[in-house]
This record gives sequence, C-alpha cells and structure tokens, in this order.
Amino acid sequence: MFLIAGVQPKTRRVDDQPRRCPACGRMQAYTTRVDHYLSLFFIPLVRVKQGERFLLCEYCGRPMNTGPSPEPAAPLSGTDITCVACGKSFDRSFNYCPHCGQRA
Repeated sequence: MFLIAGVQPKTRRVDDQPRRCPACGRMQAYTTRVDHYLSLFFIPLVRVKQGERFLLCEYCGRPMNTGPSPEPAAPLSGTDITCVACGKSFDRSFNYCPHCGQRA
C-alpha cells in the first residue's frame, strides 16, 4: 500500500479589489498570499502555514511586497496624456497605457 502525502503551496487571492501595479501601471494587481497545505494524494486537506500578503500583477506577473495591509491605489486623477497608439487618455503617472499597453 502506498501513501502519498506532503506539504504543497496554494496561491489565494485575498482581495478582489484591483490595484495599480507599480511596475507596469495597469489596474490588474491583486492582494495575494501563498498558503501551505498538508496534502494526501495531492488533495490539500489542512492549512499548515498562512503566508504573508503581497501584491501580484496578473498582467506582468511581478510580485510586490507591500507589507501587512496594502493601500488601495488612488483613482485616476485626470486625463493628462493621450496614447499615440489607441488615442485614449490616461493619468500621467502611468508608464504604459492601461488600455492598450503602449509605452507612454
């Protein structure tokens, strides 16, 4: 008889409120954490360790350490720049157009 058990990580989204990614400027970063679960036959059963919260951008995939409780991003303050690729306006603080991804 075989028994396959172990501890495996599981990534969980903590908050569904999108935040601005500091790296790419898109509003696709979410508060996430990696919890470790005791698994039996690759099925997670019991959480062994709760991970620290961090910000993970779904567009660029970069994790950012934000501390225990990240602050929500400020709403776009105005239409300061017009994108040369798509023609839509966006905030001057972005490095990339949030609509099409063109570098500002």
